[in-house]
Amino acid sequence: MKKYHIITTLLIGLTLNGCGNSATSNLPEANISETAIAALSNKESFETKQTEAESTEEESSIVSTAAITSTEVIQGGPYGKISISVPNGWNYDTYPVDSDELMVGMYGIRFYPKDVTTGYIELAYTNNFGVCGTGLDEKQTTIGGNPACVGTYDNHVYWDFISFQEDYAGVVALTYYVEDWWDTYSSQVKDILNTIQFDPNIKEGSVYIYSSESEEPKIGLSVSLKKVSPAGATFVFHQYDPKAPTGELNYGEDYVIEAQKNNTWEPVPVIIENYAFNQPAYLIIPNDTSEQEICWDWLYGALKPGNYRIKKTVSDFRGTGDYDNYTLCANFLIT
Repeated sequence: MKKYHIITTLLIGLTLNGCGNSATSNLPEANISETAIAALSNKESFETKQTEAESTEEESSIVSTAAITSTEVIQGGPYGKISISVPNGWNYDTYPVDSDELMVGMYGIRFYPKDVTTGYIELAYTNNFGVCGTGLDEKQTTIGGNPACVGTYDNHVYWDFISFQEDYAGVVALTYYVEDWWDTYSSQVKDILNTIQFDPNIKEGSVYIYSSESEEPKIGLSVSLKKVSPAGATFVFHQYDPKAPTGELNYGEDYVIEAQKNNTWEPVPVIIENYAFNQPAYLIIPNDTSEQEICWDWLYGALKPGNYRIKKTVSDFRGTGDYDNYTLCANFLIT
């Protein structure tokens, strides 16, 4: 500080006497000027660095604050991992496979403002999403760097669905009962969806896959699976038309599991040579749901990752020797 004070005093003196005193003009200006300039330059450099350091600290503080004002929400599943960043002021819920709470999709995330009582955005994975009906307007756009189709019915201010495409195919976002708060929060919804990440290479869990083989209209019956694992699953019968069967519907304990290889179905090899199933007849309740727990690891071992189907026979039984058999299949994926 003393050095800067001396140089500054010297420069002021030169300024006051430079034109009116010939003796002063004969001083070695170059040496003094170079010294003064160097000192001032060092001072400016110091002040610049100090300002830059303060600016960096401020930016670091902003980044740090931003980092703690949002939460990364992740839901994994058999087709890939979904994640978004949800800011403070928003609630979220995650739903794994078999949660049975999503409106559409196998697994996913719901998010909604904390200060609302109804309505939410549902972000989920589904392998059979489709839309139809009149009054639908669809637009192509990019969300979070990914191509997507935005669909809106009847020209209302909020969109009804977003169907992601290409690498994010299967991921959909849907709105439910958002009309009362859309004007206030729509821009934040857009910001949240712009953080979407979907990684199809990170897979977990197993899941039932719908196919036409899962339903037999002649007896008003459809089948599905839940709680799928490499060692077993719960087989679900849903009898939706009590007038369709001509007798009582029943099933036994036997089943067959097949694996999909090269677009064909092949029986999975059994791990024991001599085996047999019990032969009881379990009744399928009309217009209701029936379930059967199946543990197949004793017969097939734990299944490796892949696409499978389990086949079961259902009888429309009218009397001894008078019945029709139907085979239904429930497809599933092991990851």
